[in-house]
Amino acid sequence: MPAQGSASGSASTEFLRVLMTAAAKDGLEVDDVRRVVAVSGDLLEKRGARVPIALVRRAWSGLTDRAADPLLSLRAARKLPPGSLDILDYLAQTSTTGAEAFAQLTRYLPLLADAGRVWTEVDRRTFRFRHAAPGGLPSLAELLLGLIVERARAMFGPAFAPRLIRFAHAPSATASAYEEVLGAPVQFGGDFDELVFDRDIVRAPVSSHDPALRGILVAQAEEALSRLHIDLRAASSLDREFVPAFRHALALALDAGDPSLVRIGESFGMSARTLQRRLAAVGVSHRELLQELRLERARQALGGAQLKEVSHELGYSSPSAFHRAFKRWTGLTPGAVAEGGASPTGGGGRSALPGAGAAPSAGA
Repeated sequence: MPAQGSASGSASTEFLRVLMTAAAKDGLEVDDVRRVVAVSGDLLEKRGARVPIALVRRAWSGLTDRAADPLLSLRAARKLPPGSLDILDYLAQTSTTGAEAFAQLTRYLPLLADAGRVWTEVDRRTFRFRHAAPGGLPSLAELLLGLIVERARAMFGPAFAPRLIRFAHAPSATASAYEEVLGAPVQFGGDFDELVFDRDIVRAPVSSHDPALRGILVAQAEEALSRLHIDLRAASSLDREFVPAFRHALALALDAGDPSLVRIGESFGMSARTLQRRLAAVGVSHRELLQELRLERARQALGGAQLKEVSHELGYSSPSAFHRAFKRWTGLTPGAVAEGGASPTGGGGRSALPGAGAAPSAGA
């Protein structure tokens, strides 16, 4: 049966650590990786914690944008050893056959990320692993299929290399470059991502099989999967209510001249630290929301007001400070936006203003 997910799903912090490790192994500086991911150390180290898939996609997009190699994901997949995928790797390694190993993957992949759909199909000649994630990042699809290809090669040997690998997206390099890394023919533009193996992989034995240990792992995975479904339902309801309420409180606090987390926390009866954790859990930050609110108000005000009035209203010490901040974070001057209605986009993909006097931040 297909494993279902949604485009607005979540991922485990284990998966986020996989991405960070992959990027670091492919040559990106560790400190740069941590800045791009922009998740607190406490949350990142919490086993079983979840983060919104939007945060994962934003982080991985930022990392791949910094990489010189367009095939970062595929090359990184070759460098991640067994065990990198946490319980998924151990479930596969303790399985008895290829069919059983892939069954564990399709059922328990949501423990790592649940925003896509994976399933398998078998006919008289082929075994196919398929993945669909509408709106997902091509580089994440490449990482997933690359990891599976490497594990299949390690577990079953070169005789069970895929016959064909097909991606739904367009290539970011030549097909021959993909084939060199993956060791198999590669096509693009399918309805979904797909690995096509000879049907014999279904019966291929796993040399490290351990039915007793696999039974223990399955019990743990089932418990985690059940807990995940409960947590996601509760979080979904809570998040829909919390973020709009926070935005409203932020707007009122900005009007009062003090949009700090401490001030907003008073209206929620929460500490600033608790607010930060709640925001991080849905992939946003106080800094990001404040920047967006300031930009929205600046664009409205720039239609007719003087620069001095706008900078004062948004809390900047002078028009020149506002001018510098606006240009640094949007790539445009206030005048360009006021005169031409241009859409700010610059500053590494952000469309927001920093807080008055604040330095640029790579916050989530």
